[in-house]
Amino acid sequence: MGLYEDLIESVKPQHFEAVKDVRVGTVWSAVQSKDVGIALTYSTMYDEVEDAGNLVGKSVKELLDYMLTFNLTKISIGVAALNSVIPLPSQYETFNVLDYIESVSDNKRVVFVGHFPISDRLRSKAKEVIVLERNPRENDLIDTAAYYIIPDADIVAITGSTLANKSLESLLSFKRKGITIVFGPSTPASPVLFDYGVDIIGASVVQNPQFVLNAISQGGKLSNFKRYLEFIVLRREQR
Repeated sequence: MGLYEDLIESVKPQHFEAVKDVRVGTVWSAVQSKDVGIALTYSTMYDEVEDAGNLVGKSVKELLDYMLTFNLTKISIGVAALNSVIPLPSQYETFNVLDYIESVSDNKRVVFVGHFPISDRLRSKAKEVIVLERNPRENDLIDTAAYYIIPDADIVAITGSTLANKSLESLLSFKRKGITIVFGPSTPASPVLFDYGVDIIGASVVQNPQFVLNAISQGGKLSNFKRYLEFIVLRREQR
């Protein structure tokens, strides 16, 4: 089995939870079952969700299986469904992951996969900061350079949305010598990621379900509902 199959298997006791709501916005997707889970929306004009209009009432397992497809819209829904049933860990921390990266970045080669608000302090402390991005901006590298860049990094910080665009498993397959962090609102708070070499997980918990659902379906960005997310951190040694 691979990462997606392992994540689905890890929530087997919740497979028959009923789906209560599904929202697919232009930026974020959300699924409500046991709780509300979110994921960044990836889609193409050719994606088709055949049962659109009839997802409510399905079992969570039916939506989790969307993660096994290569339909980006379905994968986004599947990741949100996964995040809607992952139990809140009994032990977690609540520190800011970017602050943590800055605190350990002295003379380190830091690689970000995805865009984050990288401070000038981090850039000045680190030996090198590289951003890999599917749609590169100025000074970024295309994410296909990951094969060459990640093995030499001291810190690899990966956006959790790579789970929704089907690239996370590949990124985690590269040989890595340093700390690997996966974080962001799409990230599942699942110890399964530790089995794939992740050292730190930064996930989110929805605190105001109805507002978040409404904001997402109305085209909201993270800034519209971030105040209603609790950001939690798991470390490998807490297993």
